[in-house]
Amino acid sequence: MSVWSIAAAQSGSRPGQTEWNISRHLEFIHQAARLNVDVLIFPELSLTGYELALAATLAMSLDDPRLQVFADAASQYHMTIIVGLPLRDENRTLLAAITFLPEGTRIAYGKRNLFGDEKQIFQIGESIPLFGYPRHQVAMAICADISVEAFAREAAQRGANLYATGVLVSKQGYQKDCDFLARWSREYKMAVLMANHALPTGGYQSAGQSALWDEAGQQIVLGGSGEELVIARRQGKDWQGEVHSVG
Repeated sequence: MSVWSIAAAQSGSRPGQTEWNISRHLEFIHQAARLNVDVLIFPELSLTGYELALAATLAMSLDDPRLQVFADAASQYHMTIIVGLPLRDENRTLLAAITFLPEGTRIAYGKRNLFGDEKQIFQIGESIPLFGYPRHQVAMAICADISVEAFAREAAQRGANLYATGVLVSKQGYQKDCDFLARWSREYKMAVLMANHALPTGGYQSAGQSALWDEAGQQIVLGGSGEELVIARRQGKDWQGEVHSVG
């Protein structure tokens, strides 16, 4: 029976230093490959940090040459990789996550429930994409999206087995957001993965503690603080979790 391994990259981002952040992402990806991870998701705006004042300047297009390293890594390691960034899409700027599939496809998702000052900078994203393979269908959400039950319901109705969320969650908001994620996993019978920032960004002190809840709402694995890979592995109906530091 095959094992499906999914992971939250609890990474830290340097404000506005896209090239450095890309290099750091690749270190996480290389370690995830050594640990046989199939799906790896990074936090909200992981490539730039949560730097709203810089978002328009730092925004990238879907075919930006700097993103090719993620497409190459996805192909080389047969891994689905999801990164967070401000995305320039025609005349819009989206607070986005881009998924790189192993066969070369790139899928963009724009945050639909914009929060606070995000509404002054970004446009609202559209319907949720679904991607993956038989028995392993993945839907995405970005941070405040997780508070909207309709989004979780839509993901489940479209057949998602995993609700993959990249977030920036502070210590103050952590428990409330975790309650949402546990509830969606329990009510909609899909696993939920949360990848949170490891370090302060955009004036927020991130809580870390990335996690996965199984299809019954039980927390399988919980990260700590600092940069880590938080991994959950499913074989049949059984889940196991593990946490690895990233040097």
